[in-house]
Amino acid sequence: MKECANCSFRFTGNPPSAESAGAYYETEDYIEHSDNAKGLINKLYHMARKQMLKYKLRLVAKHAEGKKLLDIGSGSGYFLNTMKTAGYDVNGVEISDKAVELCKSNFGIKAYSPDDFLTDKIPGKIDVVSMWHVFEHVYSYEEYFKLIHKKLNDAGTFFVAMPNHLCLDETIYGKYWAAYDTPRHLWHFTPKTFKKFAKDRGFELVKMHNLPLDPFYNSMVSASYKESFTFLPVTIFYGFLSFLLGVFSIKKASSVIYVLKKK
Repeated sequence: MKECANCSFRFTGNPPSAESAGAYYETEDYIEHSDNAKGLINKLYHMARKQMLKYKLRLVAKHAEGKKLLDIGSGSGYFLNTMKTAGYDVNGVEISDKAVELCKSNFGIKAYSPDDFLTDKIPGKIDVVSMWHVFEHVYSYEEYFKLIHKKLNDAGTFFVAMPNHLCLDETIYGKYWAAYDTPRHLWHFTPKTFKKFAKDRGFELVKMHNLPLDPFYNSMVSASYKESFTFLPVTIFYGFLSFLLGVFSIKKASSVIYVLKKK
């Protein structure tokens, strides 16, 4: 892990090349692409996801105008299906062939490849773009921001959710913190560094929200990475403390949803 001495921005040192990164996603342990429900942590993930899908729907309805939505990093399609059911016109962008097939077979929703998106093959303007825990994976971030700015309507809204390493669960687990997720996660922003990053690329940060269940999940997964055994109630307690801190100060939340508008 590397860190800027001036601004606290962190990034993964010596990541795999973009061409070879796909192998790190084609595993049953990577739940968004496998839809794996085996094991306690994965079962809890599926239960939490149902609540978070409703939460994301409410946030989009609150902050965004229009019904044409593009979800970048759409995984196996659960968020897209939630929005489709709510009356949105949806498309996805997904790098994993397995996840694209799950999206199609489970929900009848098309997910484009990143190459299709970057070569502007998705027709028309878009009202809402979302990247839920996806932007930290993206190699060609300048291309993505430039094209998203171009594709969004003037009143369009861009939702970006990412981990925040200024949270309490990172302080507790350090290098074992699950949200570092090396080598898949490349960039590790804080609210301060992402606000500047977005502003420099034509977006205004208008609101931040937390993802309330992330500190619990991060604590459980982080504890599983350590050699010493940690009782589940202890990890839940740590997650609860981190959750409370994020409620009182969004800048200390385990994960932050950034709501951006075009300038």
